[in-house]
Amino acid sequence: MRSWWRWLAVVGAVFGGSGCEDNEPSERLLSETPLWRVTAAPNNSGECFGGSLALADFNGDGRKDLVVGTELCQEPWFASKFPGRVSIFPGQESFFSTQHVSALMTWRSTSPLASGVNLGVSAGDVNGDGFADLLVHSRFGVNVFLGQADLETMLREPAFRVAGGNQLSASSFLDLNGDGLGDFIVNHLGQEEFYLATPGAPSGLFTRALVREGFHFSLPMGDLNGDGAEDVLLSMGPGQPRGYFLGCKPGSAFSCNGPISSEPWHTESEEVVSRLIPDMNGDGYPEAFLGGQGGVSELRLSEPDGRLASSAVWSMLGDPVYPLFGDVFRMVGDLDGDGHRQDFVVGSIGRLYVFSPQGDVSEALQSVWAWPRADTLPNGYDAYRRYVVEAPGDLDGDGLEDLIVASRTYGEDMSQSRGDVSVYGGGKRPARPVDPPRLLAFEACGLGRGAETGKPDLTVDKDALQRSVHVTWRTFAAEGCEVKEQCVNAPGRRKLLRFSTVIQNLGNRSAILPSIAENPDLYVYDECHRHDHLINFAAYELRDTSGQSVLTGRKQGFRLLDLFSYCADAAPQGVYGSMGISPGWADIYTVDTPCQWVDITDLPDGTYDFQVSVDTRDIVDEGTVHPNTVSFPVRLEGNAVTVLP
Repeated sequence: MRSWWRWLAVVGAVFGGSGCEDNEPSERLLSETPLWRVTAAPNNSGECFGGSLALADFNGDGRKDLVVGTELCQEPWFASKFPGRVSIFPGQESFFSTQHVSALMTWRSTSPLASGVNLGVSAGDVNGDGFADLLVHSRFGVNVFLGQADLETMLREPAFRVAGGNQLSASSFLDLNGDGLGDFIVNHLGQEEFYLATPGAPSGLFTRALVREGFHFSLPMGDLNGDGAEDVLLSMGPGQPRGYFLGCKPGSAFSCNGPISSEPWHTESEEVVSRLIPDMNGDGYPEAFLGGQGGVSELRLSEPDGRLASSAVWSMLGDPVYPLFGDVFRMVGDLDGDGHRQDFVVGSIGRLYVFSPQGDVSEALQSVWAWPRADTLPNGYDAYRRYVVEAPGDLDGDGLEDLIVASRTYGEDMSQSRGDVSVYGGGKRPARPVDPPRLLAFEACGLGRGAETGKPDLTVDKDALQRSVHVTWRTFAAEGCEVKEQCVNAPGRRKLLRFSTVIQNLGNRSAILPSIAENPDLYVYDECHRHDHLINFAAYELRDTSGQSVLTGRKQGFRLLDLFSYCADAAPQGVYGSMGISPGWADIYTVDTPCQWVDITDLPDGTYDFQVSVDTRDIVDEGTVHPNTVSFPVRLEGNAVTVLP
């Protein structure tokens, strides 16, 4: 193991607040300009730097150090045996050192496919020696490294390992028995293991204290009942709800099964994933953020008995241009400096949103800031980003709390490394722009789902189309699928008009497409992708000022599904045997989907009408309230497109 600082390009940035030419102190504002950033250099092909973060004092110097995990970008995961990498950036008086130590991981696994896929990191103290310790896990094993003054020596060899096959997942450190030391849970295929820290014991650094058979899920939940032992959300079997199990310490007033209570404290539905957050309503119990995954995201307060309320105090649907709102959630203290320490960050694919409740949370709560701040995708946009967030407190001593954001891009080109980690400074919300970041409120669409008769009604979200359309360049190999499928007119470097197509069902019945067995003429087998494509379901077209078609494109659909909820009165998320979209839901072909573009390389600059259509062949028997085609004028000029009024 050696220092790998040469493969990172580290950039220090000046805070992007409202500076003055006379250098007088200015009011700190939330900004898109980072205070500190480290970016993966392009020589480590296929690596996604910033897949996970941990923050603690590993070398005992009194400052928090930053751990960054690097995993494989490439899909499918078994295509490479890259073992994953862990890098530690030592803490300094302000932020972190630009020099770091790094090590490739090794895994004690029974699988020949062992790699660092799904790599994650977490910090804790497993032996009480004053140094924070590090847990690193992947799909193939667990490694525990003991903190010490020399960080390079720390990463040289794990002090404890758990071997895995190829289906392992692990929790972060949690203190199940209230002794102040870090324990953890490992889920294998068909077995769940609980490891308690036992430094100095004959059994070693950890003791396996409990094994549960079956397919299990575990999520640390903090100390739910205030007894000093941390608790965990566990699955209880197929078709059963999940249970909140209390950690067991000596003298616990309830029956114990090893390190956890014999029975759950209470249960919740299996479909709901909760992330507990500090008490907001003063009853001593945590509240919960629920949702994500394209449906409704919401905050629920606790009841007097600690259970979650059945209704939400705040709900949000997200933005189809940046889908999967709720993919990230983190409480961040008082990020905007307004004196209220209930701020939280919610992430989607491509964007992070800041919320700053002042007092009680209500449905009127809106985001005060976002990274990136613009509601539209800029020209040159290459790929969506996914985020990991840490709340470090005030790193530079300016009296404002900061935010650490790891950002990874997922594009088509895996020949370069991807990802960066940035520190953004806290501050007040800027006066401009006035409008909050775009998000869909939780409102009914008037679908009339209770009617005895009705039909689906498919349309395209014009607003999402206008906000996502942009121009970018890409290079295609002659043997690439995009060339073979004629998604581009020639190999080489091509100029593309890219956009997201959001197919909505605003009718009161599900839009279900015939399967290939029912109507094989609707499908074609794609030799390149090795699956069937639904052909000519969506069409893209550019027309000149006389109305003549000058360019066309098409998306060969491979799956239509409920990806994004548009309405408070939407149907429950459906799963269809062939393809389908439920009432109030939409499928999204995002900008980074292959062939989701029109090749405009040889098209002259000028003004055109951009048109997107779905189901023009009437494959679905649908209503006519909403149009199947939407269009708007655009101006193409150089490497940019402008949406015109």
